Amino acid sequence: MATNIHCRVGGWKSWVQLVRDSRFASALPAIIIAFAVAHLPVPDGLTPTSMRLLGVFAGVVMGLLTADYDMSIVLAVALLVLTLTSSFMCTTTDGHHIECDRCRSVYHGKSGHWHEYQCDPIGGSFDVAISGFSNKVAWLVFSAFHIGKAVEKTGFGRRVSLALVTSMGRSTLGIGYAVCLAELVLAPFIPSNTARGGGIVYPIVESVIMSLDIDTDGGENPTGGFLVMVASTANLLSSSLFITGMAGNPIVASKATSIFGIEFGFSDWVVGASVPTLLLLCILPPALRLFLRPRVNYAQLSREIRRQHLEMGQISSNELKLCGTLLTCLVLWVGSPYFGIDATVVAYMAIVVLTLLDVLTWDDIVKNYKAWDTFFWLASFITLAEQLSALGVTDWIGNSLSQLLHESSPLVCTLTLALAYFFSMYLFSSISSHVVAFAGPFFAAGNILGCPPKLLTILIALFSSMAGVLTPFSTGSVAIYASCGYISQPRWFLLGLLSAVVIIGITFSVGMLWWKILGWY
Repeated sequence: MATNIHCRVGGWKSWVQLVRDSRFASALPAIIIAFAVAHLPVPDGLTPTSMRLLGVFAGVVMGLLTADYDMSIVLAVALLVLTLTSSFMCTTTDGHHIECDRCRSVYHGKSGHWHEYQCDPIGGSFDVAISGFSNKVAWLVFSAFHIGKAVEKTGFGRRVSLALVTSMGRSTLGIGYAVCLAELVLAPFIPSNTARGGGIVYPIVESVIMSLDIDTDGGENPTGGFLVMVASTANLLSSSLFITGMAGNPIVASKATSIFGIEFGFSDWVVGASVPTLLLLCILPPALRLFLRPRVNYAQLSREIRRQHLEMGQISSNELKLCGTLLTCLVLWVGSPYFGIDATVVAYMAIVVLTLLDVLTWDDIVKNYKAWDTFFWLASFITLAEQLSALGVTDWIGNSLSQLLHESSPLVCTLTLALAYFFSMYLFSSISSHVVAFAGPFFAAGNILGCPPKLLTILIALFSSMAGVLTPFSTGSVAIYASCGYISQPRWFLLGLLSAVVIIGITFSVGMLWWKILGWY
């Protein structure tokens, strides 16, 4: 008898250990949150279908924070659950928009006759689930990833970065500004801040650090700390300057269009972000030098950079082809109001041209898994965002937020919402997740409170990336730099908070003056 009890206890412990060690266990918080929210009492303004969608969305956000699964897998599961439960807004054959679980039900028409909603609850839901994959925003980012692949493959990005360090690296500030300028040059064409910072700029920063004989295992170091902190901050600031600078940026523009009814494309984004962002790129390197006080052996650095230049050799024909293509893209993007060519078409045209010129091969495109992965999760997020609006969830959350500020003026509401959005980044370890979770509800609240549309849009657009300075885990590129160990985590949090104060100060002073000149409020 005792032996049987012992076996049962041992078996139970092994099952518990198996659950703890499994990836599925990491997803349990997300499943519990999704189920709990979906089964809450339905508040005014929502329906049971809306609650199921809100529950799954809450589960997605929790899953991104806790689950040991790739983002695309989390979203694939979410779309499948929403499809099987008919938790989308479907369109009938005669043009009615109804909740998918009402398909094939009957209703009393205006003529006095009974009619049936002609749509398939599951099939119609699946059509909605994959609708994001035809969205222009998803294709813009997808195309830009392949352009970034060409920049990496040809070595053009590394050549530009080395040239900047060579020409400006005669002082610590010069090196810092060279890194900032490298990020700035590459940002319009590489929509992954992690790929840009971690794949192209970080190796240059690492080479500079190695050339200075800094002990990479020696713990905190002021010179190494200065370089990684400047590079990390420059990566986030450059991401905020262009709509193609970070994968989550197009979602901000898309939500602004759907909620405010405004077009906020490439040129609007650059014009609005230019003054505060460029000023911050000028201010933060000397501010960080003041805090960290780095010391650099410039002669040794010069020898190392010269060696790397010699390794690269002369500029190749593929680099020249790429340079011509990039300049054409930039002209067409900035001049889109005059040329009448959509930004997505320009980016798509670029990858076709680069393939025809043999800068990229079809094999390069097929094997660029980051592009395909981002395309999948971004398209899925776009579907969720559109359906949250269609089923009234975004407006309901916006109403709830607006009740806290209903007695304040529109300008005060705008600044308060922007600040709350900025510091909510502490809750996230992904900039894109932060954008998806909060951009829509904050825009909806701003719309209800009468906030100036373009002013709130540019603030959310800037703060989406800039808020990444707050933590050493806000995004992949920041985590790469923070993992070097030249700055302790407590000090990184402190420097992040000080950087945040500078960012908010410049944005709410110089930025506000610039947007006043533009007539945005």
